[in-house]
Amino acid sequence: GAALLAKDRVDVRKLFDFVMERESIKHSEPLLASLDETPKHTTYPLKQKKVWIGIDIGSISTNVIAIDEEKRVVARRYLMTASRPIEAVTKGLFEIGEELGNVEVMGCGTTGSGRYMSGDFIGADVVKNEITAQARAAWEIDPEVDTIFEIGGQDSKFISIDNKAIIDFEMNKVCAAGTGSFLEEQAERLNINIKEEFAKEAFSSKTPIPLGERCTVFIESDIVYHQQLGAERRDLVAGLAYSIVHNYLNKVVQDKRIGKNIFFQGGVANNKAVVAAFEAVTGKKITVPENHDVTGAIGVALIAQENSNGKSRFKGFDLRNRKYTLSSFECKGCANHCEIKKVGLEDDEPLFYGARCERFEVKKKKKQSNLPDLFAEREELLESIYQKSEVRSQKSEFRSQKSEVRSQKSEVRSQESRVKRKERLILFQSMLRGRSSIFAFKRERRVPGRL
Repeated sequence: GAALLAKDRVDVRKLFDFVMERESIKHSEPLLASLDETPKHTTYPLKQKKVWIGIDIGSISTNVIAIDEEKRVVARRYLMTASRPIEAVTKGLFEIGEELGNVEVMGCGTTGSGRYMSGDFIGADVVKNEITAQARAAWEIDPEVDTIFEIGGQDSKFISIDNKAIIDFEMNKVCAAGTGSFLEEQAERLNINIKEEFAKEAFSSKTPIPLGERCTVFIESDIVYHQQLGAERRDLVAGLAYSIVHNYLNKVVQDKRIGKNIFFQGGVANNKAVVAAFEAVTGKKITVPENHDVTGAIGVALIAQENSNGKSRFKGFDLRNRKYTLSSFECKGCANHCEIKKVGLEDDEPLFYGARCERFEVKKKKKQSNLPDLFAEREELLESIYQKSEVRSQKSEFRSQKSEVRSQKSEVRSQESRVKRKERLILFQSMLRGRSSIFAFKRERRVPGRL
């Protein structure tokens, strides 16, 4: 049916003319390969027996690392989460434990989307969000860093830093067109190995095809469209690298300030074509730090080290035999109806994950601290001010009532005075009438002729 419709409706001549003019499409600049060949995945020999553990649990990958007293990475594991975060964490811990041997864990921290669940499971001392962890790792490497581009498997982040303080940040919304999983999907569609062939193909392109910054569906449609027009694979691959950058800058960074000392972190930073595309679009040098793919885990390990008090809640490297059960249910707390995974532990309270919010994952615990509770003090001050105001109001009302009573008493006294004056007047008048009668009586009895 589609072929018959095309026969009747498609102007083959116009289509041919468009194909012949495709070279007039505005292509991006060819990507220039970076000369930086420094190994990015580095571990150092363990000199002391004290270590701090950092774990970053994401939807795509789970990273487990250990640092020593000198804040160097002495062991690391980059594992696929594969929808089984507990198994990924226990595997990573066991492998690192086997590699390090007999060590003393002074502290442990978790970050990432599964930080609460994993933190409870392994006995973490510190649980931090990804923004804080990524920034902490960056300024440990370079205290002058002021901008972080971080692109992971399913999310991306932008962090702006000033003098080792986070002043702004942003994360991607629903769209996944600027993430690592999208890049892998398109590489697979083009039948190319993302790790070994992608960058090589992109750097060989002379005319990268612009694929825009739209969502996944539209970019996929553009790729198919250009394939039908006979575009070469290397041009599409280079266009994908540019597309990741444009999508990130326009959807995540937007109009936020981009500094001069830029770190590119996350798994996608391993793709040199994307790094070159960032440099071409921004016109600035992009630094890919050491162990860029596990910086979240490094950051939370550093935070755990800074908050270490000599005793850790860490439950050990070998948690493979800790029994647990998995179940799920649908949360009806809002319109999202999230599917919640429940982890039942035989020796502890159940754990929950999978919610879009933190309804089941955050425990409201009272932390022991010597710091004053400023919110409680504020409430007390407000209450005392209100009570004082109420007392003043009551006193003012009492004074008003007292004044009114005085006024009433004065009125009563005034009335009593008037009554008494009236009574005295009446008495005086009656007395005058009485004396007049006596005088008249005496006159009547007076003897005639007597003087």
